Amino acid sequence: MNQNHVITDRWSNEESRRLYEQRWPGEGKVLRQYENGNQCGGCSFFAPFNSDWGLCCHAKSRHHLETVFEHFTCESFVNEGWEAHSFREVSIDELFGGDPHIET
Repeated sequence: MNQNHVITDRWSNEESRRLYEQRWPGEGKVLRQYENGNQCGGCSFFAPFNSDWGLCCHAKSRHHLETVFEHFTCESFVNEGWEAHSFREVSIDELFGGDPHIET
């Protein structure tokens, strides 16, 4: 029998927790991205559960379908800001060419 358990209050993957706590050892690009504020809470593919935790919904991420801390990050980060998320790689402005006549 298949059972799925959604974890909403902690890491669902211990290796991801270790990456965060050890500040992405050997992954300078990811660490710089994190330090520049490009973190999961601002990723287009982050589905928040509460004020700290959410689900990574980016199929290209090695953390896909993991519960991650909003201040985590990965190489697949797509910057969309810390508000609503569109779950796409292209921003609304890029999609519509920044046309001021199109309401988003």
